[in-house]
Amino acid sequence: MRLLAIDTSGRALSAALAEDGEVIASFGVDEGKNHSLTLLPNLQRLLQEQQLTLDQMDAFAVTIGPGSFTGLRIGLATVKAWGQALEKPLVAISTLDAAAASATTCGYAAPVLDARRNEVYTALYCDGQRLGPDRAMAPAQLAEELTQLSAPVTFSGDGVDPYRTLFAEALGANFQLPADGNTLFFAAAAARLACAKYAAGEISDVAALVPVYLRLSEAEEKRLEALKHA
Repeated sequence: MRLLAIDTSGRALSAALAEDGEVIASFGVDEGKNHSLTLLPNLQRLLQEQQLTLDQMDAFAVTIGPGSFTGLRIGLATVKAWGQALEKPLVAISTLDAAAASATTCGYAAPVLDARRNEVYTALYCDGQRLGPDRAMAPAQLAEELTQLSAPVTFSGDGVDPYRTLFAEALGANFQLPADGNTLFFAAAAARLACAKYAAGEISDVAALVPVYLRLSEAEEKRLEALKHA
């Protein structure tokens, strides 16, 4: 089984090719959310290097959030177009699940995605297993909760850089980064997770594939606030 996974949910962009559950090639680009411009050229290069085409894929996978509103729309629109045009199944992967899986499979992992407005999207994992739901919360609150674990926690995601000092000071020696230094590129992990879901028959209908936002966009919040005072 051959699968192509993409992650456009955050600051960075990545894609990965997997065959029979193993990642055979991938790329990652961190160019400031220019995903609409950089996704397809980089994908074409990746496929050409492997001498493959889109119609040779058995399935496509995409991270569905939480994350950047624009980035998620780009990723979902892309795989939906592929799925419809090529009549291939789609697999939905939580961005936080992919970020945690890319960080560690042993011990605690706390992916932190920059949610803007002084918040992060996060969930807690231990030994590869999710311990709670997706949440949008203040970094200081998350740091306080994680200190209660009194154990090492591996961080990943584009929320690491903005709040690294806060987390490092709160957790001290228990603040850890992935051993390979990867805090931004999650498509390879998403591809592995997607292969397992595909094998288990967990595929998504094109119409049912929707992004996970967790909260309203800033524009939507302003519109609702304006309606309240209209």
